[in-house]
Amino acid sequence: MDRITVALHFLQASTVRCLLEPWCRELGFIICYGAIVLKLYRHLVEFRTRKAHRWVVRDLDLLRYLCAMIVAVLCYLAAFTATSLDFLQYSELVWQMDQPQSMDAEQVASNMCRPLRWDYVTEAGELLILGFGLQLAIASRNANTQFRERQFLVASILIEFLVSSTFYILRFWYLEEFNPSTLFLALFVRSQLTNTVTLGLIFLPKLWYQHKQNYVLPILYMHSKSVSVTVLRFGAHYHRKHAPL
Repeated sequence: MDRITVALHFLQASTVRCLLEPWCRELGFIICYGAIVLKLYRHLVEFRTRKAHRWVVRDLDLLRYLCAMIVAVLCYLAAFTATSLDFLQYSELVWQMDQPQSMDAEQVASNMCRPLRWDYVTEAGELLILGFGLQLAIASRNANTQFRERQFLVASILIEFLVSSTFYILRFWYLEEFNPSTLFLALFVRSQLTNTVTLGLIFLPKLWYQHKQNYVLPILYMHSKSVSVTVLRFGAHYHRKHAPL
C-alpha cells in the first residue's frame, strides 16, 4: 500500500489526499513489517524453547497478533483523522508556503501537504517497530532457519530502517527546499529501495529453494533407485553363491 501513497502524488493536493496518504502508508507498513517482526519473534521462540517444553507459535497465533497490531494502527489513524478534521476549522492541510521567485510558488504549493508534528510521532513509531525487529534479529542470530529465512527478513528490516530514517532526516532539514517533483522522486526511490527489495528478499529465496528441490529430488530418487537395484542384485548373487548344494 505504500506504492499507493506514491501514486497519490499524481493527484492534485487536497484535503482528501492529505488524509488518505497516512492511511495507505501506515496500513501497508504494519501489514508488511509487522508480519516480518512476528516471523522473527517465532524464530526466537523456537530457538530458545527447550525440546522437552517446546512452545510452538502457530500461524494462527501470528495472524491474531498481526490483526491486533492492525487494529491498533487503525485506532491511531482514526485519532489522526479526527484531529486533522478539527484542524481544518482553523487552517487547511494543503501547504501554502513562500518560495523564491525562481520557483513557481503556485506549482510548489499545489501538490504538497502541510507538515504536522503528528507526522514526526508516526515516523518515530515506525522506527521503534523496526528497531524492535532488529533487536529480535540479534537475539535469534544463532537460530537455524530453512533457506536462511531469518537473514533475508533481517535484511529487509535493516534496509527499511536505514532508507526511511535517512529519508525522514533529509525531509526534516530540507523540506522547504523541496518541490513536488523532488518529493515525488524521493518517495518513488524509497518505495523501490524498500518495498521492491523486501518483496524480492522474501519471495525469491523461497522460489529458488522450491526450484532447487524440484531439480534435486528426482536426481536423488534415481540415485537411490539405482543403489537399491545394485544391492538387490548383489544379494541375489551372494545367495546363489553361498546356497547349500
